[in-house]
Amino acid sequence: MKLFLKVIIFFILFSSIKSQSQTIDTLVDVGNHKLHFNIIKGSGIPILFEAGAGSAGRVWNSILQPIADLTGATIITYDREGLGKSTMNTLETEDSKHNMLNSLVDLETGLKKLGYNKQIMLVSHSFGGYFSTLYSVRNPNLVKSIVLIDVNHNFMEKFVESDLKKQELLIPEWKKNKLAIYYMATNIRETVKMMSEISIPQNIPVVDLVSGIPSFKETEKVEHWKECHKNFVASHPKSIGITAFECGHGIWFDNPTLVITTIAKSYAETLDKKQKTEVYERTLNYAISSLNNVKKENSAYIHSEDNLNNLGYEYLNKNENEKALETFKLNVLLNPTSGNAYDSYGAILLKINKREEAIKMYKKSVELNPGNENGKRVLDELLKQS
Repeated sequence: MKLFLKVIIFFILFSSIKSQSQTIDTLVDVGNHKLHFNIIKGSGIPILFEAGAGSAGRVWNSILQPIADLTGATIITYDREGLGKSTMNTLETEDSKHNMLNSLVDLETGLKKLGYNKQIMLVSHSFGGYFSTLYSVRNPNLVKSIVLIDVNHNFMEKFVESDLKKQELLIPEWKKNKLAIYYMATNIRETVKMMSEISIPQNIPVVDLVSGIPSFKETEKVEHWKECHKNFVASHPKSIGITAFECGHGIWFDNPTLVITTIAKSYAETLDKKQKTEVYERTLNYAISSLNNVKKENSAYIHSEDNLNNLGYEYLNKNENEKALETFKLNVLLNPTSGNAYDSYGAILLKINKREEAIKMYKKSVELNPGNENGKRVLDELLKQS
C-alpha cells in the first residue's frame, strides 16, 4: 500500500509540474541583431543548454521536457548568431568581430534582458563546451554546475591547422550560404588559442560525458580525444568522468536516459536537502521506468520477425546450421501467420536435407502468401524430385 501511495504521489507531482510549465519562444534584441530563445518556465536555478558548432537549440528538444519534469527548473535553449531563428549582425562586416567572445557577450545580454543573469547551470555539447567554459570563467560565482557532453576540451589545439587545410575549398562556399559557419571557421585559430589559456574554475562541479564511439576514423584523433577527456578529469578536482558506452557523438540520442538522469542528478546537487531528495526520488523513478521500457523495447526488437529472420540468415551464411534452425523455428512459433517465416524455415530444413519437412514449410508459406514466387519455384522443384 505504501508503494502504491508513493507511485500515486509521484505521478500527481509530475502532473502538477507539467501543468505549471509554460513555454516561451522569443527573439531578444542584443544589439544590431536578435537571438532566439526557447524557454520552458520553471523555478529555481535555470539550466542553459549550449549546442555544438553549427547546431541550433532545437537539437536538444527530445530531452528537454523530461529534464523539466524531473528538476522543476527553467530550461533555456537558444540559437547563436545566424543559426536557427537568430539573426545575423550584418552591420558588422569585419570577420574577427564575429568571434566567440562577442557571441558570449550576446548571450549574456540576452540572458540579462530575460532576467536569467543570476545563478545558472550549464549543459553543453561538442563545440558548445567552449561557450560553457568561457561563460564560467567570466561568471565564476554564478555557475553552479556544468554537464559536458562529448566536448572539445583541448582537442583542437593539435588539429586546427590540418582541419583548416581540409576546409579551404569549403570556406568560400560557407561565406555565401552559411555565414555563421564561415565566421566560426575563420576565427577558429583565435578561438582555440583563447580556450587553451583558460579552464573551468575548479570550484564548479563538472560531469564530463564522453562517447564510447568517437566520431573520428583516424586512430590518432580517437586516442587524442580520449586523452583530452582523461586529462580534464584528472586536472579538475570537482569533476566526474563518464564514458557513454555504445554511444556516438550525440550521446543523448543514443542513450537519453543516461543524459537526462545525469543532468537531473547534477542539478539536484545544487539544491537544499529537501529539494535534493525530491529531485532524486523523481529521477530514480524515471530511471527505473525508463530502463524497464528499454528492456521491453529491446526484447521486442530481439524477438521481432525481421530481426529473427536476419539473425537466422546470419547463422545460415556462416554454416551454423543448428543455430539457424532454432532461430527460424522460433520465428515460425512467434509469427505463425507469416509466409516469410515459413519460407526461411523451409530454407534451413532443405539445407540440412530434411526435404519432407521443407516441403511442408514451403507449402504453408505459399498458402499464407500466394505472391511468394520464390517459394513456389522451390516447392515445384522439390515436388518434381519426390
